Amino acid sequence: MRKGLGDWYFIVPGADDTFSYMEGIYTHRLTPDYPIEMGKRSTKPGYAVLNLPAVYSLTYQVMDLLYQQAPVANMYMERLKDRWVIHMKDTRLNGVSVELADFIKRSTKQGRVRYVSEYDALSIESEEELLSVSLSVDIKDWLRKKGEQTDKSMQDITADILIEVYRRENIY
Repeated sequence: MRKGLGDWYFIVPGADDTFSYMEGIYTHRLTPDYPIEMGKRSTKPGYAVLNLPAVYSLTYQVMDLLYQQAPVANMYMERLKDRWVIHMKDTRLNGVSVELADFIKRSTKQGRVRYVSEYDALSIESEEELLSVSLSVDIKDWLRKKGEQTDKSMQDITADILIEVYRRENIY
């Protein structure tokens, strides 16, 4: 595991014991089963969010699969008491069993999960999509000023407005 941009460490599933990378290797003779790929950071907006029980064998199977196939640069894992919360960019996982795919689907709190059983492939995607919009100079200037007043980006101001209109339209 790795905390933020800090040092790597080993975690013992179930016991929640942790060892620094060096302590794990030299004192406890632990070794990684495969190389961890940092990968290239995705610039696509949004994250899918998985909320997994901390002490559960399928949770560690999911984490193992993610470390093997998803770039670490596109994941953030956080331990909250009895849960692992994983924020991740879009990814495709191969060799996923039906049981594990169902577990991931049930554990997804944000995002979309699609499973193709004939290929044992699972895709996990953010619900956010990028949208380019052409606007008049006046509207763009207005957005820029609103952003400066509220300390938000023009994209955030525009998204807030669209979300508000969408909710208003879909409440009734």
